[in-house]
Amino acid sequence: MTMSPSGASLKKGLIFVHRWMGVCFCLLFLLWFTSGMAMMYWDYPEVTRADRLARGAELDGARIRISPEDAFSRLQSSEPPDRVRLNMFDGRPVYRFDFRGDQAMVDADDGERQSEFPPATTLRIAAAWAGRPPEEAKEQDNLVEDQWTVSGEFQELRPIREYAWADGQEVYVSTVTGEVVQHTTRTSRLGAYIGPIPHWLYFTPLRRRAELWSSVVIWASGLATGIALLGSSSAFGCTRQQSRSAMV
Repeated sequence: MTMSPSGASLKKGLIFVHRWMGVCFCLLFLLWFTSGMAMMYWDYPEVTRADRLARGAELDGARIRISPEDAFSRLQSSEPPDRVRLNMFDGRPVYRFDFRGDQAMVDADDGERQSEFPPATTLRIAAAWAGRPPEEAKEQDNLVEDQWTVSGEFQELRPIREYAWADGQEVYVSTVTGEVVQHTTRTSRLGAYIGPIPHWLYFTPLRRRAELWSSVVIWASGLATGIALLGSSSAFGCTRQQSRSAMV
């Protein structure tokens, strides 16, 4: 049984499109494949709960003189907090009250509210996190965003101060909460450039435009899937034709 002229033309068209789209996308496929393998060993830098427990100062219970209820009353807020945390901040125990993305901090020793975090304070916070002397830090200008803080999750934490040390550590402290919000090392940055950044197309100029980045990722993935399906349909068609020829 022979293929009709229209069927033969369709098959040739599918093969042509599959071949040349594959040529155009082969570098992207190679990038996705190799970076996906790298992501088995390196992830994108982030500050996790485990990091905060490992690098945070030990809680000094002897200095806690007011209760969470008393600390909350100092805020004079009618809205209950979503979460309350007790930890050390710049050598003092503090209560942190989270309100739907917003945060308030009250000292657990004298009940004073902290709402401003000057450079001297954020420098001490960053140095304690990095385990490096404050005087050796190189302070960057207040950041709007860079490769490591471009994500939307940092939007409500800006402006952010960055401190860098000669050993390659870079610590980012929010001037809104006074907390470390990002931490990178030479190794973590290198791993990110090998794995997550190329795999997710997570390049700063593109990520600054979140909608464009999302569209690029979706369309690239869709076209890649289409190319694979074209190849499968073409191969299936060839297999069926060969089987019929063998039967004849």
